[in-house]
Amino acid sequence: MKSPLAILFAGLAFSTQAHAAPDLTEDVRARIANAVERYASAIACAGVKVQPGNVYLMDPGRLDDRLPKYAVLWTGDIRCQGGSGTEATHLAIATVNTGQYVVQPELSSPVIRFDSPVRFVTRVVSVASDTLVLEGKEYAPADPRSNPSVPVRFTLRADRDGHWKLTDKIHLDKVTDAHGNH
Repeated sequence: MKSPLAILFAGLAFSTQAHAAPDLTEDVRARIANAVERYASAIACAGVKVQPGNVYLMDPGRLDDRLPKYAVLWTGDIRCQGGSGTEATHLAIATVNTGQYVVQPELSSPVIRFDSPVRFVTRVVSVASDTLVLEGKEYAPADPRSNPSVPVRFTLRADRDGHWKLTDKIHLDKVTDAHGNH
């Protein structure tokens, strides 16, 4: 019979292995991107392409389970509404569960709100379990619908229901460094 201490150490070793941080290899990125592309194609106009570089590992522990979560930004026209201004960047949350790469629709656009102040996200600054720091361009009053010109950095935080709400925004053209440069 094994001692209780040996059983405890064996249990701890298994627990540590089971919850080790997942790798974000190119293969995993490509499989997650493919799952999001299939999801986006089901809810948006055809032709959505999701690049593996748009897959970001979120900190473990988001929401209430221990499956790895991936934030994936994709651009499309949800519900194919057509017209100018209906295509935008959206968010999908994906995971790997029993070897399957899947999108969690209950945590993804359009079920959740993704309160981005910009139509198109141009840069991901950082991703955490409940925080996204992103960049894009807002419209100035005289900008044409197809060409926003005001660069911004903004922070979105997930609330308890999974909605991503705007919590901070700065205009990058007004930010200066220590030398007074914009």
